[in-house]
Amino acid sequence: MLENKKIIIIGDKDGIPSPAIEACLKAAGAEVVFAITACFTCSLAGAMDIENQQKIKDLAYKYGEEKLVVILGGGDVETCSITAETISAGDATEVGPLTGITLKIPVYHVFEQEIRNECDESVYEERCAIMEMVLDVEKIVNEIKSIRLQYAQY
Repeated sequence: MLENKKIIIIGDKDGIPSPAIEACLKAAGAEVVFAITACFTCSLAGAMDIENQQKIKDLAYKYGEEKLVVILGGGDVETCSITAETISAGDATEVGPLTGITLKIPVYHVFEQEIRNECDESVYEERCAIMEMVLDVEKIVNEIKSIRLQYAQY
């Protein structure tokens, strides 16, 4: 699924940080072009960081939207939802560079089975699995899937 794709990782300091996700994906041979750990609770109303919006916009123009996949590590449903929707459908808060821009890039959470299948299992268990015990995996995964089905094209 991630073969021939450029991967963007947006980790969360209160969820799965980007180095953990990156380790899982790189061990499986994925090409990560941008990885950052965000502090979702630090942003106003959970809105996606303006600098990260610009970086994703730049990468979409550089590589083409169809070549990108975004993997989230967010620790709660709301911030994952806002981030996924901003990336795929545009910035609903109308304050960032993705305002009015529909990239249609697929967004996944690292907990989704499609992504877990791509990861090196031992690295995933060591770096990410522990958070499955404290986060609401089912709600996060269902929300991200819903947004992806609604907005993602590629």
